[in-house]
Amino acid sequence: MPTIIAKPFDQEMQRCLSEITSAYHAGELSSKELSELPEEIYIIEAGNTMAGYCVVWEYENGNQLIQKAEQDYFSPDERYLEKDFYIDIKSKKDFIFIEALDVLREYESNGYGAALVNWLKAKYPNKRMYVYSLDKSRNFWFKQNFEALGSTPWMTFN
Repeated sequence: MPTIIAKPFDQEMQRCLSEITSAYHAGELSSKELSELPEEIYIIEAGNTMAGYCVVWEYENGNQLIQKAEQDYFSPDERYLEKDFYIDIKSKKDFIFIEALDVLREYESNGYGAALVNWLKAKYPNKRMYVYSLDKSRNFWFKQNFEALGSTPWMTFN
């Protein structure tokens, strides 16, 4: 059973992520400004070894996620394709956004990602969760009981 621990998302953690080649978001997260990152990153440990990580944002209102989505995910000329996202999120309060959940390639298919999602569900039992799913990870999110948000890549739970 993996252990989930919170660690400071500082320059040392970014250096550690920069050395990872078997995870999708590591390079991107290692090069962001610290002001663009949450204070903590959740680490999935197998024994004393990092098996994966998760970046979570807590938001008080939908406009905060809309601003992030428009900056990081939507091109201005394609925002009309995300209307289901805008309709759902604009009035939401007190929720979380899972920006990244990566299990290192050598640890995939061992239940580490599912364990992390279950841990998040226990940590935030009454909060709605959002994730911008990649095509290759969409089935994983469905297995975790997330639902598609209309015809967008966004998925939600709770």
